[in-house]
Amino acid sequence: MKKMIFYALQYTWLIAGLFTVGAAVVLLVQAHLGPTPWDVLHLGLTKYLPFSLGKIMIGMGMLLVALSWVLGVKPFTGSVLNMLLIGVFVDLIMQWGWFPVPTEIVFRVMYLVAGIIVFGLGTGIYMSANLGSGPRDSLMVALHQITGWRIGLVRTLLEVTVVTLGFLMGGLLGLGTLIFSLTIGWTAEFFLTTFKKISQQQIFQKAINNLLQRQTECGAGGAINEECRMKN
Repeated sequence: MKKMIFYALQYTWLIAGLFTVGAAVVLLVQAHLGPTPWDVLHLGLTKYLPFSLGKIMIGMGMLLVALSWVLGVKPFTGSVLNMLLIGVFVDLIMQWGWFPVPTEIVFRVMYLVAGIIVFGLGTGIYMSANLGSGPRDSLMVALHQITGWRIGLVRTLLEVTVVTLGFLMGGLLGLGTLIFSLTIGWTAEFFLTTFKKISQQQIFQKAINNLLQRQTECGAGGAINEECRMKN
């Protein structure tokens, strides 16, 4: 029972991170100052394929996961959920109109800054769930294992390649793309380190253990009694 509750919390945390990344992608796209390198490619593909940005992202994710698997990096559950859900969340958030396109440059810059921070936050959340890396990171690891090149070099070559392809297909490339590339690593590292430190705090571990214990006791016997409902 405790294991099931722990997995439920773990997957909830992962999905929350993926939703946050989806929101960040929309912010960066709507800023019209230059999206992430991979979204330059995704936006370029939307000009040639009859699909939304989110569906293009899902299709690209499937291609990368399949390619990584062929190259020797087996996908985990988190990789598959990353592949599917971020694109779904991007389309939903755009349909809901949460982030309308700003006309003032000040607000566009605010979108850009917020997008980078929120992207780093979402990355820190879903990576701290420890359920597997995303499709692009899987491909990076696969190419690193095959070539023997350093991770940094492989990632840089991937980013440059997709940006170039996306730009040639008409994807938006701007200063925001460069700023994102230079800052996202530090932003994601900050949040990932922060969540790791929080998870190691005794008060956090005690709270999780108490929650698991309470849910286990309440779920015993297949029914939740009135006393348990009052405690929860």
